[in-house]
Amino acid sequence: MVALRQLILSALASFSSAQHSPLGSAFGIPGNASYDYVVIGGGTAGLTIATRLAQGGHTVSVIEAGGFYEVENGNRSVVPGLLGLPSSPGADGRSIPYTRGKCLGGSSARNALGYLRPTIGTMQRWADVVGDPSFVWNNTIKYFKKSTGFTPPRPGEERPANSTATDYDLSAFSPNGPVQVSFPAFTFALGSWILAAADALGLPRLPQGLESGRLLGHTWVPVTIDAENRERSTSETAYLALGEKTQRLTVFTHTMAKQIIFHGTTATGVRAEAAGVPFVLSANKEVILSAGAFQSPQLLMVSGVGPADTLIQFDIHVIANRSGVGQNMWDNPLFAVSYAFDFQTSSAYQNNPTLFAEAVEQYNANRSGFLTNPGDDVVSFEKLLNVSSANFSAKAQRDLADFPADWPDVLLASTPVYAGPGLAPDTVNNYGSFVIGLEAPLSRGYVTINSSDASIPPIINPQWLTHPTDQEVAIAAVRRIRQYAATPQLQSVILGGKEVFPGLNVTSDEDILAAIRSGLGTYYHASVTCRMGMANDSMAVVDSKGRVIGVNALRVVDVSAMPFLPPGLPQAVVYMLAEKQAEDILTGSS
Repeated sequence: MVALRQLILSALASFSSAQHSPLGSAFGIPGNASYDYVVIGGGTAGLTIATRLAQGGHTVSVIEAGGFYEVENGNRSVVPGLLGLPSSPGADGRSIPYTRGKCLGGSSARNALGYLRPTIGTMQRWADVVGDPSFVWNNTIKYFKKSTGFTPPRPGEERPANSTATDYDLSAFSPNGPVQVSFPAFTFALGSWILAAADALGLPRLPQGLESGRLLGHTWVPVTIDAENRERSTSETAYLALGEKTQRLTVFTHTMAKQIIFHGTTATGVRAEAAGVPFVLSANKEVILSAGAFQSPQLLMVSGVGPADTLIQFDIHVIANRSGVGQNMWDNPLFAVSYAFDFQTSSAYQNNPTLFAEAVEQYNANRSGFLTNPGDDVVSFEKLLNVSSANFSAKAQRDLADFPADWPDVLLASTPVYAGPGLAPDTVNNYGSFVIGLEAPLSRGYVTINSSDASIPPIINPQWLTHPTDQEVAIAAVRRIRQYAATPQLQSVILGGKEVFPGLNVTSDEDILAAIRSGLGTYYHASVTCRMGMANDSMAVVDSKGRVIGVNALRVVDVSAMPFLPPGLPQAVVYMLAEKQAEDILTGSS
Protein backbone atom coordinates (compact mmCIF):
# COMPACT_ATOMS: atom_id res chain seq x y z
CA MET A 1 0.00 0.00 0.00
CA VAL A 2 2.80 2.41 0.85
CA ALA A 3 5.83 0.70 -0.63
CA LEU A 4 8.06 3.78 -0.85
CA ARG A 5 7.30 4.74 2.74
CA GLN A 6 8.41 1.28 3.83
CA LEU A 7 11.56 1.66 1.75
CA ILE A 8 12.39 4.94 3.48
CA LEU A 9 11.93 3.34 6.91
CA SER A 10 14.14 0.43 5.89
CA ALA A 11 16.76 2.85 4.61
CA LEU A 12 16.84 4.70 7.92
CA ALA A 13 17.71 1.39 9.56
CA SER A 14 20.02 -0.19 7.02
CA PHE A 15 22.03 2.97 6.32
CA SER A 16 22.94 3.09 10.00
CA SER A 17 26.38 1.81 10.91
CA ALA A 18 26.35 -1.12 13.32
CA GLN A 19 27.66 0.05 16.68
CA HIS A 20 28.21 -3.32 18.33
CA SER A 21 29.99 -6.50 17.38
CA PRO A 22 28.39 -9.87 18.10
CA LEU A 23 31.89 -11.12 18.91
CA GLY A 24 32.22 -8.81 21.92
CA SER A 25 32.29 -10.05 25.50
CA ALA A 26 28.70 -8.86 26.07
CA PHE A 27 27.41 -11.62 23.78
CA GLY A 28 26.76 -15.06 25.15
CA ILE A 29 27.90 -18.45 23.91
CA PRO A 30 25.17 -21.12 24.03
CA GLY A 31 25.52 -23.13 27.22
CA ASN A 32 23.92 -23.52 30.62
CA ALA A 33 24.43 -20.47 32.83
CA SER A 34 22.84 -18.58 35.71
CA TYR A 35 21.94 -14.90 36.00
CA ASP A 36 19.95 -12.83 38.45
CA TYR A 37 17.45 -11.96 35.73
CA VAL A 38 16.72 -13.66 32.42
CA VAL A 39 14.96 -11.34 29.95
CA ILE A 40 13.19 -12.92 26.98
CA GLY A 41 13.23 -10.45 24.07
CA GLY A 42 15.80 -7.79 23.19
CA GLY A 43 13.28 -5.27 21.89
CA THR A 44 12.00 -1.88 22.98
CA ALA A 45 11.13 -2.97 26.52
CA GLY A 46 13.58 -5.85 26.89
CA LEU A 47 16.83 -3.96 26.35
CA THR A 48 15.55 -1.05 28.42
CA ILE A 49 14.72 -3.07 31.52
CA ALA A 50 17.76 -5.33 31.10
CA THR A 51 20.12 -2.37 30.97
CA ARG A 52 18.59 -0.65 33.99
CA LEU A 53 18.79 -3.86 36.04
CA ALA A 54 22.43 -4.35 35.02
CA GLN A 55 23.17 -0.74 35.99
CA GLY A 56 21.55 -1.54 39.32
CA GLY A 57 24.17 -4.18 40.04
CA HIS A 58 22.45 -7.36 38.84
CA THR A 59 23.62 -9.92 36.32
CA VAL A 60 21.23 -10.06 33.38
CA SER A 61 20.93 -12.17 30.25
CA VAL A 62 18.82 -11.27 27.23
CA ILE A 63 17.50 -13.89 24.82
CA GLU A 64 16.83 -12.42 21.35
CA ALA A 65 15.60 -14.47 18.39
CA GLY A 66 16.97 -11.96 15.86
CA GLY A 67 20.22 -10.13 15.38
CA PHE A 68 21.37 -6.61 14.51
CA TYR A 69 18.89 -4.76 12.32
CA GLU A 70 21.71 -2.63 10.91
CA VAL A 71 23.26 -5.61 9.15
CA GLU A 72 20.21 -7.77 8.47
CA ASN A 73 17.65 -7.32 5.71
CA GLY A 74 15.35 -4.37 6.30
CA ASN A 75 12.99 -5.07 3.39
CA ARG A 76 9.62 -5.63 5.04
CA SER A 77 8.68 -8.33 2.54
CA VAL A 78 11.45 -10.59 3.84
CA VAL A 79 12.16 -9.05 7.25
CA PRO A 80 12.68 -11.57 10.06
CA GLY A 81 9.52 -11.80 12.14
CA LEU A 82 7.02 -11.37 9.30
CA LEU A 83 3.87 -13.21 10.34
CA GLY A 84 0.95 -14.23 8.18
CA LEU A 85 -2.56 -13.53 9.41
CA PRO A 86 -5.77 -15.32 8.47
CA SER A 87 -8.04 -13.64 5.95
CA SER A 88 -9.89 -10.80 7.63
CA PRO A 89 -13.48 -9.74 6.91
CA GLY A 90 -12.48 -6.28 8.16
CA ALA A 91 -9.89 -6.13 5.38
CA ASP A 92 -12.20 -7.32 2.59
CA GLY A 93 -11.14 -10.94 3.07
CA ARG A 94 -7.46 -10.22 2.52
CA SER A 95 -4.64 -11.77 4.57
CA ILE A 96 -2.36 -8.96 5.72
CA PRO A 97 1.25 -9.78 6.67
CA TYR A 98 2.16 -8.50 10.14
CA THR A 99 5.70 -7.20 10.52
CA ARG A 100 7.35 -7.71 13.91
CA GLY A 101 10.64 -6.51 15.36
CA LYS A 102 12.62 -9.74 15.39
CA CYS A 103 15.95 -8.04 16.07
CA LEU A 104 17.84 -6.18 18.77
CA GLY A 105 15.78 -3.05 19.22
CA GLY A 106 12.56 -4.86 18.40
CA SER A 107 9.80 -2.70 17.01
CA SER A 108 11.80 0.45 17.77
CA ALA A 109 14.06 -0.72 14.92
CA ARG A 110 11.20 -1.30 12.45
CA ASN A 111 8.52 1.26 13.30
CA ALA A 112 7.66 4.55 11.60
CA LEU A 113 9.71 6.43 14.23
CA GLY A 114 6.95 8.68 15.61
CA TYR A 115 7.32 9.61 19.28
CA LEU A 116 3.97 10.61 20.81
CA ARG A 117 2.88 10.27 24.42
CA PRO A 118 -0.65 9.60 25.67
CA THR A 119 -2.92 12.05 27.46
CA ILE A 120 -3.35 13.02 31.10
CA GLY A 121 -6.82 11.49 31.16
CA THR A 122 -5.51 8.27 29.63
CA MET A 123 -3.00 7.78 32.41
CA GLN A 124 -5.66 8.50 35.03
CA ARG A 125 -7.78 5.76 33.42
CA TRP A 126 -4.74 3.43 33.53
CA ALA A 127 -4.29 4.07 37.26
CA ASP A 128 -7.99 3.51 37.91
CA VAL A 129 -8.19 0.28 35.91
CA VAL A 130 -5.19 -1.35 37.61
CA GLY A 131 -5.78 0.17 41.05
CA ASP A 132 -2.37 1.81 41.23
CA PRO A 133 -2.03 5.62 41.49
CA SER A 134 1.64 5.41 40.47
CA PHE A 135 0.39 5.35 36.87
CA VAL A 136 -1.23 8.79 36.83
CA TRP A 137 0.40 11.33 34.50
CA ASN A 138 2.22 13.28 37.22
CA ASN A 139 3.83 10.06 38.45
CA THR A 140 4.76 8.56 35.08
CA ILE A 141 6.08 11.70 33.37
CA LYS A 142 9.47 11.18 35.03
CA TYR A 143 9.81 7.83 33.24
CA PHE A 144 8.78 9.29 29.89
CA LYS A 145 11.45 11.95 30.44
CA LYS A 146 14.11 9.56 31.74
CA SER A 147 14.07 7.49 28.56
CA THR A 148 14.41 10.32 26.03
CA GLY A 149 16.48 13.33 25.08
CA PHE A 150 15.36 15.98 22.58
CA THR A 151 17.25 18.10 20.04
CA PRO A 152 15.29 21.15 18.85
CA PRO A 153 15.42 22.28 15.21
CA ARG A 154 18.70 24.02 14.40
CA PRO A 155 19.40 26.98 12.13
CA GLY A 156 20.49 26.07 8.63
CA GLU A 157 18.48 22.87 8.35
CA GLU A 158 16.53 22.16 5.20
CA ARG A 159 13.02 22.92 6.44
CA PRO A 160 11.52 26.03 4.81
CA ALA A 161 10.29 28.87 7.01
CA ASN A 162 6.63 27.81 6.82
CA SER A 163 7.58 24.30 7.91
CA THR A 164 9.67 25.12 10.97
CA ALA A 165 8.66 22.87 13.87
CA THR A 166 8.16 25.12 16.87
CA ASP A 167 5.69 23.00 18.82
CA TYR A 168 7.70 21.28 21.55
CA ASP A 169 8.51 21.52 25.25
CA LEU A 170 12.15 20.97 26.21
CA SER A 171 11.16 20.43 29.83
CA ALA A 172 9.29 17.26 28.77
CA PHE A 173 12.62 15.52 28.08
CA SER A 174 15.78 14.66 29.98
CA PRO A 175 19.04 16.42 29.06
CA ASN A 176 20.75 13.01 29.03
CA GLY A 177 17.97 10.65 27.98
CA PRO A 178 19.26 7.71 25.91
CA VAL A 179 16.59 7.58 23.15
CA GLN A 180 17.10 10.54 20.82
CA VAL A 181 14.07 12.51 19.62
CA SER A 182 14.10 15.31 17.03
CA PHE A 183 12.24 16.65 14.02
CA PRO A 184 13.34 15.55 10.55
CA ALA A 185 15.76 18.00 8.91
CA PHE A 186 13.83 17.68 5.65
CA THR A 187 10.10 18.21 5.28
CA PHE A 188 7.60 17.60 2.50
CA ALA A 189 5.39 20.43 1.27
CA LEU A 190 2.27 18.38 1.99
CA GLY A 191 2.57 18.83 5.75
CA SER A 192 2.40 22.63 5.74
CA TRP A 193 -0.67 22.58 3.47
CA ILE A 194 -2.49 20.15 5.78
CA LEU A 195 -1.64 22.28 8.81
CA ALA A 196 -3.13 25.26 6.97
CA ALA A 197 -6.30 23.26 6.29
CA ALA A 198 -6.53 22.23 9.95
CA ASP A 199 -6.17 25.88 10.97
CA ALA A 200 -8.97 26.79 8.56
CA LEU A 201 -11.23 24.17 10.17
CA GLY A 202 -10.59 25.70 13.58
CA LEU A 203 -8.58 22.83 15.07
CA PRO A 204 -6.35 23.91 17.95
CA ARG A 205 -2.59 23.95 17.50
CA LEU A 206 -0.51 22.14 20.13
CA PRO A 207 2.22 24.62 21.09
CA GLN A 208 3.79 22.17 23.57
CA GLY A 209 3.84 19.39 21.01
CA LEU A 210 2.76 15.81 21.52
CA GLU A 211 4.73 15.01 24.67
CA SER A 212 3.00 17.05 27.39
CA GLY A 213 -0.21 15.13 28.01
CA ARG A 214 -2.39 16.63 25.27
CA LEU A 215 -3.22 15.20 21.85
CA LEU A 216 -6.43 16.85 20.62
CA GLY A 217 -5.22 19.25 17.96
CA HIS A 218 -2.60 19.32 15.21
CA THR A 219 1.14 19.79 14.89
CA TRP A 220 4.39 18.42 13.45
CA VAL A 221 5.43 14.87 14.39
CA PRO A 222 8.64 14.32 16.40
CA VAL A 223 10.61 11.20 15.56
CA THR A 224 13.18 8.91 17.18
CA ILE A 225 16.02 10.08 14.95
CA ASP A 226 19.37 11.14 16.34
CA ALA A 227 19.88 14.72 15.15
CA GLU A 228 23.67 14.27 15.15
CA ASN A 229 23.81 11.55 12.51
CA ARG A 230 20.21 11.45 11.18
CA GLU A 231 19.94 7.74 12.00
CA ARG A 232 17.22 5.82 13.78
CA SER A 233 17.49 5.84 17.58
CA THR A 234 16.34 2.55 19.09
CA SER A 235 16.55 0.61 22.33
CA GLU A 236 19.61 -1.07 20.80
CA THR A 237 21.50 2.12 19.94
CA ALA A 238 20.29 3.91 23.09
CA TYR A 239 20.46 1.28 25.84
CA LEU A 240 22.63 -1.65 24.76
CA ALA A 241 25.90 0.28 24.91
CA LEU A 242 24.98 1.44 28.43
CA GLY A 243 24.34 -2.15 29.44
CA GLU A 244 27.61 -3.34 27.92
CA LYS A 245 29.55 -0.86 30.05
CA THR A 246 28.33 -2.54 33.24
CA GLN A 247 29.91 -5.87 32.23
CA ARG A 248 26.89 -7.51 33.85
CA LEU A 249 24.76 -7.81 30.71
CA THR A 250 24.99 -10.80 28.38
CA VAL A 251 23.01 -10.93 25.13
CA PHE A 252 22.23 -14.16 23.26
CA THR A 253 21.36 -13.24 19.67
CA HIS A 254 19.69 -15.57 17.13
CA THR A 255 18.49 -17.56 20.12
CA MET A 256 14.95 -18.88 20.53
CA ALA A 257 13.32 -18.99 23.95
CA LYS A 258 11.49 -22.30 23.85
CA GLN A 259 9.88 -22.54 27.28
CA ILE A 260 9.83 -20.95 30.72
CA ILE A 261 10.90 -23.47 33.36
CA PHE A 262 8.89 -23.75 36.57
CA HIS A 263 9.57 -25.41 39.90
CA GLY A 264 6.05 -25.73 41.19
CA THR A 265 4.61 -22.30 40.45
CA THR A 266 7.93 -20.44 40.58
CA ALA A 267 9.73 -19.54 37.35
CA THR A 268 13.36 -20.62 37.60
CA GLY A 269 14.75 -20.18 34.09
CA VAL A 270 14.30 -20.52 30.36
CA ARG A 271 14.94 -23.34 27.92
CA ALA A 272 16.65 -21.79 24.92
CA GLU A 273 18.08 -22.93 21.61
CA ALA A 274 20.67 -21.41 19.27
CA ALA A 275 21.74 -22.99 15.99
CA GLY A 276 20.20 -26.25 17.10
CA VAL A 277 22.03 -26.24 20.44
CA PRO A 278 19.65 -26.45 23.45
CA PHE A 279 20.66 -24.94 26.78
CA VAL A 280 19.16 -23.51 29.97
CA LEU A 281 19.54 -20.02 31.38
CA SER A 282 18.63 -20.11 35.07
CA ALA A 283 17.18 -17.09 36.87
CA ASN A 284 18.28 -16.55 40.46
CA LYS A 285 15.64 -13.86 40.94
CA GLU A 286 13.14 -13.56 38.07
CA VAL A 287 12.32 -14.30 34.46
CA ILE A 288 11.10 -11.21 32.59
CA LEU A 289 9.08 -11.77 29.44
CA SER A 290 9.42 -8.98 26.85
CA ALA A 291 8.69 -10.84 23.62
CA GLY A 292 5.86 -8.63 22.37
CA ALA A 293 2.13 -8.89 21.79
CA PHE A 294 2.30 -12.23 19.98
CA GLN A 295 5.25 -14.12 21.44
CA SER A 296 4.74 -13.15 25.09
CA PRO A 297 1.31 -14.82 25.35
CA GLN A 298 2.55 -17.69 23.18
CA LEU A 299 5.46 -18.39 25.54
CA LEU A 300 3.20 -18.19 28.56
CA MET A 301 0.86 -20.75 27.01
CA VAL A 302 3.50 -23.26 25.86
CA SER A 303 4.98 -22.98 29.37
CA GLY A 304 1.71 -23.79 31.13
CA VAL A 305 0.19 -20.38 31.88
CA GLY A 306 -3.00 -19.61 30.00
CA PRO A 307 -6.53 -20.86 29.30
CA ALA A 308 -6.62 -24.39 30.66
CA ASP A 309 -8.75 -25.80 27.84
CA THR A 310 -6.24 -24.54 25.26
CA LEU A 311 -3.26 -25.95 27.15
CA ILE A 312 -4.89 -29.34 27.65
CA GLN A 313 -5.66 -29.52 23.92
CA PHE A 314 -1.88 -29.49 23.28
CA ASP A 315 -0.96 -31.77 26.24
CA ILE A 316 0.66 -28.87 28.12
CA HIS A 317 0.81 -29.19 31.91
CA VAL A 318 -1.28 -26.40 33.44
CA ILE A 319 0.75 -24.30 35.88
CA ALA A 320 -1.80 -21.49 36.14
CA ASN A 321 -5.21 -21.25 34.49
CA ARG A 322 -5.34 -17.65 33.23
CA SER A 323 -8.15 -17.19 30.73
CA GLY A 324 -6.96 -13.76 29.61
CA VAL A 325 -3.65 -14.88 28.11
CA GLY A 326 -3.76 -14.01 24.41
CA GLN A 327 -7.19 -12.39 24.62
CA ASN A 328 -8.37 -8.76 24.42
CA MET A 329 -5.94 -7.79 21.68
CA TRP A 330 -6.05 -4.11 20.70
CA ASP A 331 -4.67 -2.69 17.46
CA ASN A 332 -4.89 0.54 15.44
CA PRO A 333 -6.17 -0.30 11.95
CA LEU A 334 -5.41 2.28 9.28
CA PHE A 335 -6.78 3.31 5.91
CA ALA A 336 -6.31 6.32 3.66
CA VAL A 337 -7.81 8.94 1.40
CA SER A 338 -5.46 9.87 -1.47
CA TYR A 339 -5.08 12.87 -3.77
CA ALA A 340 -2.79 14.12 -6.55
CA PHE A 341 -1.03 17.43 -5.81
CA ASP A 342 0.63 20.15 -7.85
CA PHE A 343 3.85 19.99 -5.81
CA GLN A 344 6.51 17.32 -5.38
CA THR A 345 5.85 14.38 -3.10
CA SER A 346 7.61 11.05 -2.65
CA SER A 347 6.05 9.90 -5.90
CA ALA A 348 8.81 11.80 -7.69
CA TYR A 349 11.40 9.50 -6.12
CA GLN A 350 9.30 6.37 -6.52
CA ASN A 351 8.89 6.95 -10.24
CA ASN A 352 12.43 8.11 -11.00
CA PRO A 353 15.23 5.64 -10.13
CA THR A 354 17.88 8.25 -10.96
CA LEU A 355 16.37 10.76 -8.56
CA PHE A 356 16.13 8.12 -5.85
CA ALA A 357 19.77 7.08 -6.38
CA GLU A 358 20.77 10.72 -6.02
CA ALA A 359 18.82 10.89 -2.74
CA VAL A 360 20.69 7.83 -1.44
CA GLU A 361 24.00 9.42 -2.41
CA GLN A 362 22.97 12.67 -0.70
CA TYR A 363 22.03 10.88 2.49
CA ASN A 364 25.25 8.86 2.57
CA ALA A 365 27.35 11.94 1.85
CA ASN A 366 25.98 14.40 4.37
CA ARG A 367 22.88 12.94 6.05
CA SER A 368 20.48 15.27 4.28
CA GLY A 369 17.57 15.11 1.87
CA PHE A 370 14.27 13.30 1.80
CA LEU A 371 15.66 10.02 3.18
CA THR A 372 16.06 11.72 6.57
CA ASN A 373 12.27 11.92 6.82
CA PRO A 374 10.04 8.85 7.36
CA GLY A 375 7.18 10.69 5.68
CA ASP A 376 4.41 11.34 8.20
CA ASP A 377 5.23 14.99 8.89
CA VAL A 378 1.96 16.26 10.33
CA VAL A 379 -0.75 14.77 12.51
CA SER A 380 -4.18 15.81 13.73
CA PHE A 381 -5.94 14.08 16.60
CA GLU A 382 -9.67 14.57 16.73
CA LYS A 383 -12.61 13.48 18.81
CA LEU A 384 -15.15 13.02 16.06
CA LEU A 385 -17.86 12.63 18.67
CA ASN A 386 -17.53 16.40 19.05
CA VAL A 387 -17.70 17.14 15.31
CA SER A 388 -21.25 18.21 14.51
CA SER A 389 -21.22 16.62 11.05
CA ALA A 390 -20.50 13.15 12.46
CA ASN A 391 -23.81 11.32 12.51
CA PHE A 392 -23.23 8.59 15.08
CA SER A 393 -25.83 6.16 16.32
CA ALA A 394 -26.90 6.37 19.95
CA LYS A 395 -24.91 3.18 20.70
CA ALA A 396 -21.76 4.57 19.09
CA GLN A 397 -22.15 7.82 21.03
CA ARG A 398 -22.31 5.86 24.29
CA ASP A 399 -19.30 3.73 23.31
CA LEU A 400 -17.14 6.74 22.45
CA ALA A 401 -18.27 8.77 25.46
CA ASP A 402 -16.89 6.01 27.69
CA PHE A 403 -13.33 7.03 26.80
CA PRO A 404 -11.72 9.90 28.74
CA ALA A 405 -12.57 13.37 27.43
CA ASP A 406 -9.03 13.96 26.14
CA TRP A 407 -8.78 10.57 24.36
CA PRO A 408 -9.09 11.13 20.57
CA ASP A 409 -11.16 8.89 18.32
CA VAL A 410 -8.90 9.18 15.28
CA LEU A 411 -5.42 10.06 14.14
CA LEU A 412 -5.17 11.85 10.79
CA ALA A 413 -1.61 11.87 9.42
CA SER A 414 -0.10 13.26 6.25
CA THR A 415 1.97 10.91 4.14
CA PRO A 416 3.50 11.95 0.78
CA VAL A 417 2.56 8.81 -1.15
CA TYR A 418 -0.47 7.16 -2.70
CA ALA A 419 -1.86 5.02 0.12
CA GLY A 420 -4.90 3.39 -1.44
CA PRO A 421 -5.09 -0.29 -2.41
CA GLY A 422 -2.65 -1.50 -5.02
CA LEU A 423 -0.31 0.80 -6.93
CA ALA A 424 -0.81 4.47 -7.71
CA PRO A 425 -3.00 5.05 -10.79
CA ASP A 426 -0.03 6.35 -12.81
CA THR A 427 3.66 7.24 -12.60
CA VAL A 428 3.23 10.85 -13.67
CA ASN A 429 1.43 12.62 -10.83
CA ASN A 430 2.63 13.45 -7.34
CA TYR A 431 0.41 11.72 -4.82
CA GLY A 432 -0.19 12.29 -1.14
CA SER A 433 -2.63 10.95 1.42
CA PHE A 434 -4.35 11.37 4.72
CA VAL A 435 -3.72 8.18 6.65
CA ILE A 436 -6.42 7.54 9.26
CA GLY A 437 -5.85 5.47 12.37
CA LEU A 438 -8.60 4.42 14.79
CA GLU A 439 -7.38 5.59 18.22
CA ALA A 440 -10.36 4.35 20.24
CA PRO A 441 -10.97 0.95 18.63
CA LEU A 442 -13.54 -1.38 20.14
CA SER A 443 -12.86 -4.47 18.00
CA ARG A 444 -10.84 -7.02 19.95
CA GLY A 445 -8.61 -9.72 18.52
CA TYR A 446 -6.81 -12.67 20.01
CA VAL A 447 -3.63 -14.75 19.94
CA THR A 448 -3.57 -18.46 20.61
CA ILE A 449 -1.16 -21.31 20.09
CA ASN A 450 -1.03 -23.71 17.18
CA SER A 451 1.41 -26.10 18.84
CA SER A 452 3.23 -26.74 22.10
CA ASP A 453 6.41 -25.75 20.24
CA ALA A 454 7.28 -22.06 20.57
CA SER A 455 9.03 -22.10 17.18
CA ILE A 456 5.66 -22.66 15.46
CA PRO A 457 4.03 -19.24 14.90
CA PRO A 458 0.88 -18.62 16.94
CA ILE A 459 -2.57 -18.05 15.50
CA ILE A 460 -3.29 -14.32 15.32
CA ASN A 461 -6.63 -12.71 14.52
CA PRO A 462 -6.90 -8.92 15.03
CA GLN A 463 -10.60 -8.87 14.06
CA TRP A 464 -10.32 -5.32 12.71
CA LEU A 465 -13.56 -3.41 12.11
CA THR A 466 -15.75 -6.14 13.55
CA HIS A 467 -17.31 -3.73 16.07
CA PRO A 468 -20.10 -1.56 14.60
CA THR A 469 -18.81 1.56 16.34
CA ASP A 470 -15.41 1.17 14.69
CA GLN A 471 -17.19 1.04 11.35
CA GLU A 472 -19.11 4.23 12.13
CA VAL A 473 -15.95 6.05 13.22
CA ALA A 474 -14.10 4.93 10.10
CA ILE A 475 -16.86 6.24 7.83
CA ALA A 476 -17.03 9.53 9.76
CA ALA A 477 -13.24 9.89 9.47
CA VAL A 478 -13.38 9.68 5.67
CA ARG A 479 -16.08 12.35 5.62
CA ARG A 480 -13.93 14.47 7.93
CA ILE A 481 -10.94 14.18 5.57
CA ARG A 482 -13.15 15.45 2.78
CA GLN A 483 -13.80 18.55 4.89
CA TYR A 484 -10.03 19.12 5.06
CA ALA A 485 -9.75 18.63 1.31
CA ALA A 486 -12.58 21.07 0.66
CA THR A 487 -10.80 23.99 2.39
CA PRO A 488 -9.55 26.71 0.04
CA GLN A 489 -6.01 25.94 1.16
CA LEU A 490 -6.04 22.34 -0.08
CA GLN A 491 -8.31 22.95 -3.05
CA SER A 492 -5.65 25.31 -4.37
CA VAL A 493 -3.09 22.47 -4.57
CA ILE A 494 -5.17 19.32 -5.24
CA LEU A 495 -5.08 18.60 -8.97
CA GLY A 496 -8.55 19.21 -10.34
CA GLY A 497 -9.87 19.31 -6.78
CA LYS A 498 -10.45 15.57 -7.12
CA GLU A 499 -10.12 12.65 -4.72
CA VAL A 500 -8.12 9.80 -6.25
CA PHE A 501 -9.12 7.20 -3.65
CA PRO A 502 -11.77 6.24 -2.82
CA GLY A 503 -13.20 8.91 -5.15
CA LEU A 504 -15.86 11.55 -4.65
CA ASN A 505 -18.41 9.28 -6.31
CA VAL A 506 -18.16 7.02 -3.25
CA THR A 507 -20.74 8.67 -1.00
CA SER A 508 -22.98 6.19 0.82
CA ASP A 509 -21.97 4.71 4.16
CA GLU A 510 -21.97 1.25 2.61
CA ASP A 511 -19.72 2.24 -0.28
CA ILE A 512 -17.33 4.19 1.95
CA LEU A 513 -16.99 1.22 4.30
CA ALA A 514 -16.36 -1.12 1.37
CA ALA A 515 -13.60 1.19 0.13
CA ILE A 516 -12.10 1.31 3.62
CA ARG A 517 -12.03 -2.48 3.80
CA SER A 518 -10.38 -2.73 0.38
CA GLY A 519 -7.44 -0.60 1.53
CA LEU A 520 -7.33 -1.46 5.23
CA GLY A 521 -3.93 -1.94 6.84
CA THR A 522 -2.49 -1.68 10.33
CA TYR A 523 -0.14 0.52 12.31
CA TYR A 524 1.31 -2.73 13.74
CA HIS A 525 0.28 -1.74 17.26
CA ALA A 526 -0.94 -5.14 18.48
CA SER A 527 -1.05 -5.01 22.27
CA VAL A 528 -2.80 -5.91 25.56
CA THR A 529 -2.62 -9.69 25.06
CA CYS A 530 -1.24 -10.13 28.62
CA ARG A 531 -3.45 -7.43 30.06
CA MET A 532 -2.59 -5.61 33.26
CA GLY A 533 -5.33 -5.51 35.88
CA MET A 534 -6.31 -6.23 39.45
CA ALA A 535 -5.86 -9.65 41.00
CA ASN A 536 -9.62 -10.16 41.24
CA ASP A 537 -10.05 -9.64 37.49
CA SER A 538 -10.31 -13.10 35.95
CA MET A 539 -9.12 -11.80 32.54
CA ALA A 540 -6.08 -9.95 33.90
CA VAL A 541 -2.73 -11.65 33.29
CA VAL A 542 -0.35 -9.37 35.21
CA ASP A 543 -0.72 -6.98 38.12
CA SER A 544 0.37 -3.33 38.09
CA LYS A 545 4.01 -4.35 38.67
CA GLY A 546 3.97 -6.70 35.67
CA ARG A 547 3.95 -9.82 37.83
CA VAL A 548 2.08 -12.74 36.28
CA ILE A 549 -0.91 -13.54 38.47
CA GLY A 550 -0.94 -17.09 39.83
CA VAL A 551 2.81 -17.77 39.62
CA ASN A 552 5.99 -16.39 41.17
CA ALA A 553 9.19 -14.83 39.86
CA LEU A 554 7.75 -14.12 36.41
CA ARG A 555 6.86 -10.74 34.90
CA VAL A 556 5.69 -9.47 31.55
CA VAL A 557 7.07 -6.05 30.60
CA ASP A 558 6.19 -5.03 27.06
CA VAL A 559 3.31 -3.77 24.93
CA SER A 560 1.27 -6.88 25.73
CA ALA A 561 1.14 -6.00 29.43
CA MET A 562 -0.70 -2.67 29.15
CA PRO A 563 -4.32 -2.50 30.38
CA PHE A 564 -5.35 -0.95 27.04
CA LEU A 565 -3.71 0.63 24.02
CA PRO A 566 -3.35 4.35 24.83
CA PRO A 567 -3.89 6.98 22.15
CA GLY A 568 -0.80 8.39 20.49
CA LEU A 569 1.89 5.85 19.56
CA PRO A 570 2.91 2.94 21.82
CA GLN A 571 6.69 3.40 21.51
CA ALA A 572 6.80 6.14 24.14
CA VAL A 573 4.56 4.17 26.50
CA VAL A 574 6.69 1.02 26.24
CA TYR A 575 9.88 2.90 27.12
CA MET A 576 8.06 4.49 30.07
CA LEU A 577 6.71 1.15 31.29
CA ALA A 578 10.11 -0.56 31.11
CA GLU A 579 11.78 2.30 32.99
CA LYS A 580 9.08 2.27 35.65
CA GLN A 581 9.05 -1.48 36.19
CA ALA A 582 12.85 -1.54 36.37
CA GLU A 583 12.82 1.11 39.08
CA ASP A 584 10.11 -0.75 40.98
CA ILE A 585 12.29 -3.87 40.96
CA LEU A 586 15.46 -2.03 41.97
CA THR A 587 13.79 -0.10 44.80
CA GLY A 588 11.96 -3.14 46.09
CA SER A 589 8.56 -1.50 45.69
CA SER A 590 7.31 -4.57 43.83
